[in-house]
Amino acid sequence: MVRWLSAVVLGVILGAIGAFVVPGFLLEGPREPLQTSDAIVVISGDEALARYRDGVRLYRAGWAPRLIFSGAAWDGSHSNAEVMRNLAISDGIPDSAILVDPSADDTYGNAVHTRDLMVAHGLKSAILVTSPYHLQRAVLTFRGVYDGTGIRVIGRSAPDGEWRKTNWWMSSETRALTVRELEKLGYVTLTGRYN
Repeated sequence: MVRWLSAVVLGVILGAIGAFVVPGFLLEGPREPLQTSDAIVVISGDEALARYRDGVRLYRAGWAPRLIFSGAAWDGSHSNAEVMRNLAISDGIPDSAILVDPSADDTYGNAVHTRDLMVAHGLKSAILVTSPYHLQRAVLTFRGVYDGTGIRVIGRSAPDGEWRKTNWWMSSETRALTVRELEKLGYVTLTGRYN
């Protein structure tokens, strides 16, 4: 009886740990080693400034000679991509090192429009910068959309202000974000459709 009760308690503890830890690791996934690439693709969205900063940091560290900023406007004014471009220029990045996609409304659009930019400029590899909770879905989407182009994509998660893979359940906002992303990742994984 004691063994059975111990096994049940251990099972409950392991199940609880799995329920709270596994979702965060599923969303961010394993950290891929960086490789020198032709471009750093920074997509807008939540925590866009953190994504921007990480992209610029990688550029300055010499990981790629080009920055591609992708994202439409949420309020109808300047696109998020143009805002990031202007920030980069004011931070000393040469305009000649920047490509912009001002049209993408979602992750699928980011992938389609940046693929077209990369193909047009003969770029064969990219470091994709996004938020940690978005990383696996973004990488799956980009690799699916880039399939057949020969372009290599390495995912990179920028530090996020609140979301952490080991404690995403601590606030209602990060819990809701995690559940939404798990649903979207599940959809992409199960259907093979990116939009």
